[in-house]
Amino acid sequence: MDHVHEDDRLVVRLDPGDEVMDSLETLRDEYDIENGFLAGIGAVDRATLGHYDVETQEYSEEEFTGQFEVTSFLGNIGPDRIHAHIQLGTDTYESLGGHCSGARVSGTFEILVTLGETPLTHRLDDRTGLDVFDI
Repeated sequence: MDHVHEDDRLVVRLDPGDEVMDSLETLRDEYDIENGFLAGIGAVDRATLGHYDVETQEYSEEEFTGQFEVTSFLGNIGPDRIHAHIQLGTDTYESLGGHCSGARVSGTFEILVTLGETPLTHRLDDRTGLDVFDI
């Protein structure tokens, strides 16, 4: 992983074999990030996607392997959690997407982290069973 810190943002490049979420945790700890929003693109060969069922208030996860283009990676970083969603394109131009709990870079992965001021801490929302921003 290489990165540059510019004023209110981090420009990040992940390399083959880098774990996306682990790399973001490393950046959060290094820069003591309490408020950051993520946007990225790249390529991965493994991703764990999750889907939340509001009715049952349960997550299901599935790991996918193959060669995927990351057409969208969006999320946020707070002091207590990193929350990201990912959209993957297959070699047949179909897409997979969901909550990203893990992904391994196969080619490159480029992420822009925009830093803010309001800490993005979470609290449990009893209606949905989700951890939501405590703002």
